[in-house]
Amino acid sequence: MSHNRVFSLTLVLALLLVTPTAALAEDGQFITVTPTATCDEVDFEVAVEWGTAPYSLTWEFGDGEPITVDDVKSFPHTTSHPYSVSGDYEWTLSIVDSSDPEMTGTASGTMTIGPTVTLIADIMPTFLILDSGEVTANFTAEVANDPSSYTYQWNFVGASDFAIGPDPNTASATYTVADKFTASVTVTDACGLTQTDTLLIVVFDPQTYCHPRAKQIADAVNSLYPGQAETLYTCVDIYEIFLGSLTGTQTGFGRLWHAYQLASTIEDLTWEQIRDWSLDGTGWGLLVQLDRFADAIDELGIADLIDRVLSGENTVGQIRTALRNVVRYEADFEDALSRLADGASPGEMGQFYRLAQEMDLTPEILDSYLEMGISMPELKHAAKLATQTDGDWATLAAAHAAGHSWGEIGQAYRLADEDTEATEILEIGIQEFRRQQREEVREESETERDLRTATRLAEQYDVNETEVMDVFNNQCDADWSCVRSHFREQTSASANDQTEKNLRTATRLAAQYSVSEEDVMGLFNGVCQGDWNCVRSHLRDQAREERDKDK
Repeated sequence: MSHNRVFSLTLVLALLLVTPTAALAEDGQFITVTPTATCDEVDFEVAVEWGTAPYSLTWEFGDGEPITVDDVKSFPHTTSHPYSVSGDYEWTLSIVDSSDPEMTGTASGTMTIGPTVTLIADIMPTFLILDSGEVTANFTAEVANDPSSYTYQWNFVGASDFAIGPDPNTASATYTVADKFTASVTVTDACGLTQTDTLLIVVFDPQTYCHPRAKQIADAVNSLYPGQAETLYTCVDIYEIFLGSLTGTQTGFGRLWHAYQLASTIEDLTWEQIRDWSLDGTGWGLLVQLDRFADAIDELGIADLIDRVLSGENTVGQIRTALRNVVRYEADFEDALSRLADGASPGEMGQFYRLAQEMDLTPEILDSYLEMGISMPELKHAAKLATQTDGDWATLAAAHAAGHSWGEIGQAYRLADEDTEATEILEIGIQEFRRQQREEVREESETERDLRTATRLAEQYDVNETEVMDVFNNQCDADWSCVRSHFREQTSASANDQTEKNLRTATRLAAQYSVSEEDVMGLFNGVCQGDWNCVRSHLRDQAREERDKDK
């Protein structure tokens, strides 16, 4: 259905939708949702003033599966949703931002789509007794807001005559035949959305001993005895239940018959239990829901669930939410109910059990972390960081609980190596550990530089590296200038000693071979280039030649 007109605020659809709904988020901020209806479509305008973009919005509109809108970069943001059927719908919004750790919040509300109508008669229940062959009943279509803003279509099956009242939402019908009939009214609003309500009209001829409908119900209920009916009933018994004289409360034939139909399918309840079912006027639908819930829960039957609801221990909504978590996250049903009874919201419940499942934790262990002051977003962040750093999320969470920021923890795991674990780095402190690293690098660099210098000086002064390092560490107190001076002096002294030794050798050879010292030193420094063996050989050859000449 598509319409171009926008509802006036006086219409039923807008009654509950134009008022903004504010909900407190986990971090103390608010979410404001302003629904605006355009006939069968609603625009939900959302505003938040917290968190970091982009945001993820998860909607449950009350008429189907949840949808998620990702990558919302700014607010206000509008999400539109069409409703195909008139009625009341409960919506829920959950928001998650992109901060680290993430922030979350929820908002919820109820809306009415299309008109709402309840058809009533001046005689309720609508059991009419013929008087002089006819009976007339007056009907009113009770609607929200201004009755004149709607159009009404009346239908009286079996009436001999009917008339519209002075107001369009009133009418009267006259019956002249004993039987069961229907009276209905269809209400249409300005957008063409409709709702219909119908009454069962039973016209009774007092000349008849018992109403045939009462006999039909008595026969049907008796067919359930003794398995699902507590006793046998006569037609008169059912009629007296209808009038209320037997039970103290009037019960329509439709309710009695519906109770029989449900008893035929809900094996764990008797017709009487179903007949007497009441839950603040919420009706049969919730009873059917409880039956489906009981089928899904092995350890509890529908009678147990009904006792819980009627005693006030749990609401049907809590049972529904608990069961949803059992199915989705394999939660324990009793544990889920207990948490809901303690005040947990459906959104909080889903987050709790989803996190327990994702992290493979029991609810009790997850509770222990929460009691330590570690929030669920922080635990999720710890698990994410553990994957990135190949660490243990529990250790990361404990470190965060001890006061370390997520940034410090991430740095510690990046700095960790085979010699130093991340937890040790956190104890030392990131800045101090970095300072120690720089000091170690500096010391290693200085050691390598000293070794290179020792090697170079050893080659220069014809000594070994050990001698150089010994002088460096012991005599010179790590002063290379001192080391160089030491070996220069040592080399100079050695050169002087050698010169004197060379002069003595030259004098001895000069006397031995009857030559001058200058000639000897000339050979030593010239032809023989500092080799005394060469000098001796040369002088021997020269002396031999002189002897050969004399001969």
